[in-house]
Amino acid sequence: MTYQLMDSKEAAVVEKQILATVKVKKSAATIAEGKKTALKLSSKLNMDNVEKIKYSSAQKSVATVSKNGTITAKNSGSVVITATVTLKNGKTKTVKMKIKVK
Repeated sequence: MTYQLMDSKEAAVVEKQILATVKVKKSAATIAEGKKTALKLSSKLNMDNVEKIKYSSAQKSVATVSKNGTITAKNSGSVVITATVTLKNGKTKTVKMKIKVK
């Protein structure tokens, strides 16, 4: 395997390209009370670049989200589920998915 050092300008370009791949597969979903779905990130994101992903629910009374991105619908309403992706270089990007619970 060959390694090549990059200057800061080249590294910034690569970092921007990696951050551009941090996207959700589906930006919205409708699910029934008691059912589950998942916040999935784009398959273009190389997980080797990811240090950690933290999930959160804006309204836990409507839907909760586990540490692995599984969303559980609790009560009818709408909620935004957030995933904060931290890359191994410390940079972060936040993506969101809107959930409607029926």
